[in-house]
Amino acid sequence: MRTAAFVIAVALLFTGCARVYVPPAIDLKPHEVVGIIKFSSNSKGDLTDYVTQKFIESITEDQEELRVAELGNEKAVLAAIDQADLGPDALKAIGEKYKVASVFIGDLTVSDVKPSCIAGPGFASFEAKVSAKLAVKLVETATGITLWTNSGRDERTVAGVSRFGSDLSFDAEDPDEAYGDLARELCRRVTHDFRHTRRSKCCCHR
Repeated sequence: MRTAAFVIAVALLFTGCARVYVPPAIDLKPHEVVGIIKFSSNSKGDLTDYVTQKFIESITEDQEELRVAELGNEKAVLAAIDQADLGPDALKAIGEKYKVASVFIGDLTVSDVKPSCIAGPGFASFEAKVSAKLAVKLVETATGITLWTNSGRDERTVAGVSRFGSDLSFDAEDPDEAYGDLARELCRRVTHDFRHTRRSKCCCHR
């Protein structure tokens, strides 16, 4: 491995190539404060909370000056502004109440759950292979215009899953161990526009 790395380094040196950082495609810092509503989901438990937090970590990883206002879940936010849904009037009210010019809104959909272990009559706690899709958009509160949107999908075997009839609940004692890989991969795929990337830059002269 070391020999291969040395050969590659030498080759890059002689060809005038180097790995350079490329700034994020979208700079969130001009927004100063960005609001985020806890992502909605078709599952219950702490998976949604966990993915929302990982999303915040991902967008602030390379944009450290960005401030994020966590507004709570959609139901609580709508109740606070006396609105029935997240329409233009609600978004404008969110901007005025929470002093944010834009807000992240997302939905986490869990599907194709394939349990690998079930135990107990009427109640089960098990590992399961799940397919999850995260779709997020950044909306301007003053106009309701979508400024950015992206989605990502991943499939993993996760722990800490419980089934109550047809309902799934994610309530692991250690979410990072149970479904950390799933959450991180979903957020990595969705937030690449907000992170630095690296590419090869060559200065070859013929």
